[in-house]
Amino acid sequence: MELRHAAIAVTAAAALLCAGCGRRRTAADWFLLPRDTGVRMYAYASEFVRIAPRDAGTPGAARASRWIAQELKRMGLKPEADCWTENTAHGRKTFCNVYIDFPGTSGQTVLLAGHYDTKSGIPGFAGANDGGSSVGLLLGIAEHFAERRPEFRDTIRIAFLDGEEAVGSYADTDGLHGSRRMAAQFAATRRKGARPPLVAALVFDMVGDERLSLEIPRNVTPWLANAAMKTASETRGCPPVSLASNAIIDDHVPFLMPPNEFAAIDFIDFEYGSAPGRHDYWHTAEDSIDKISPRSLLRTATFALALLNRIEEGTEVPSGIRPPPERE
Repeated sequence: MELRHAAIAVTAAAALLCAGCGRRRTAADWFLLPRDTGVRMYAYASEFVRIAPRDAGTPGAARASRWIAQELKRMGLKPEADCWTENTAHGRKTFCNVYIDFPGTSGQTVLLAGHYDTKSGIPGFAGANDGGSSVGLLLGIAEHFAERRPEFRDTIRIAFLDGEEAVGSYADTDGLHGSRRMAAQFAATRRKGARPPLVAALVFDMVGDERLSLEIPRNVTPWLANAAMKTASETRGCPPVSLASNAIIDDHVPFLMPPNEFAAIDFIDFEYGSAPGRHDYWHTAEDSIDKISPRSLLRTATFALALLNRIEEGTEVPSGIRPPPERE
């Protein structure tokens, strides 16, 4: 597409952070990204945020979900669109999660997820970082997998969730609609005495800021936090990753809560503003595409796939969730 090609021409130098770009790759190198991945992700985000606003339950959100599905189909993939209607604190609304599964052999799934909707009631709000960056990130990863066709141990689900934003304050009937829906669906497939159908849910939100620094909230699964911190410290090209001092309500929460109780973690750059500590772009019209960068999207993707590879290898996964890897 013209905008995507233009973005590649203008920002190609930003993709040079990819670890291992200088050598020939094999099928086992699925977690190493091509040179132009960050530029592709930025271009996806740039196109996507032209659909604004995308408040859940509105025509804008419906157009956004169709656009995501169309892009996945363009990659040769067969996405699923799970659309439903439910009562909310602000009336009856229709939501739609879009996802694609890359099959594995274990019978279990690892989820990579982010939301695409925007918060309502904010004039001029495009949600380039808050919604758009995770869409660009996940589409870029999906495209990479579609091109590489790696053989996974676990099924890898890439999900674009609707209804993360609350209209008022977060409550059982306001916000986190898409993640609650998907967590409940995984829980419904859990069989008594069997290992959980979901190994881990990895949620990415606000991951494109030029001054990128990802935080892990306190309300996450400890083994995933440990694995993430090791990954960030051991992998070239990752962004700074730290433990936050507080809990955060985001799309990882429904996966953690009873009766679901799956392993889940959230990665979010919650310092987003005109200067460090100001946070004055969040939920404003200033959250525009010029505030995010291909470099930051590439760094997030590098981290996400390195962590996914660590989970696939199984050394960090508790035996109660999945048996340890066989020793040669």
